[in-house]
Amino acid sequence: MASKAKKSDKEMGTDEQSERTVNPASRRPLVLVAVVLVSIIMVGSILLPSLSAIVSGMKASSSSADGSDAASSGSAAATTSSYMDQLDSRYSATASSLESKLEANPDDDASLINLANTYLTWGDMARNYASTDDERAHVTDLLQKAEGYYDTYLASNDAKAAHVNRALCQYYLGDTDGAIAALEQFCAGTADYAPAWANLGMIYEDAGETDKATNAYNKALEVDPDNTCGMKSFVTSKLQSITSSDAATDTTADAE
Repeated sequence: MASKAKKSDKEMGTDEQSERTVNPASRRPLVLVAVVLVSIIMVGSILLPSLSAIVSGMKASSSSADGSDAASSGSAAATTSSYMDQLDSRYSATASSLESKLEANPDDDASLINLANTYLTWGDMARNYASTDDERAHVTDLLQKAEGYYDTYLASNDAKAAHVNRALCQYYLGDTDGAIAALEQFCAGTADYAPAWANLGMIYEDAGETDKATNAYNKALEVDPDNTCGMKSFVTSKLQSITSSDAATDTTADAE
């Protein structure tokens, strides 16, 4: 996955990072809409789905008033390229700084988890703008690095958020089944962690498993009635969306 106020077992934040829900290049998940953005966090923190499609409108090309589609496409491509450059510049500086700290002290778990989170957010954001093979390969590289850093961190830290974010890496890289399996296994052993249920619901929904998504979303509300993890708004919105969609489908069926 992916995507977005932060809550955690042990919260230590990194500035300007936002979380989160590469998908297969051939499609964009319908569920990745503007819902919430979550700050990148440190040891044991929660990352919600980034849902960074909140800014993906920048990719849309619009025809000019005189109908010159070619000119519009060129302008949109230039905008996308410019944004990708800015994105890389922004996150590469943060990643380089964290990698230097980790190189100086391999036992620096705070830098390690922040590095994993940085690459996850960077890859999540970049995937919404990747339009060429090289850019898609770049996104894959970013997310694979995040995945590797999470594996390294989890080898000595059993942090809930890291497990969930590791699964989101699989999801964003296109391994939806693997992400679902990982989150199902995690939730079976840690049933009281709302972000895991919320992310599982999001991925179920994207996979077309509406009933399972509804159950997972409701489970997120059930295990965190006081909204300690800040999931209520996101989950409630998703449940309302599913209900509205189901109602529209029933109305259409009745009309036919």
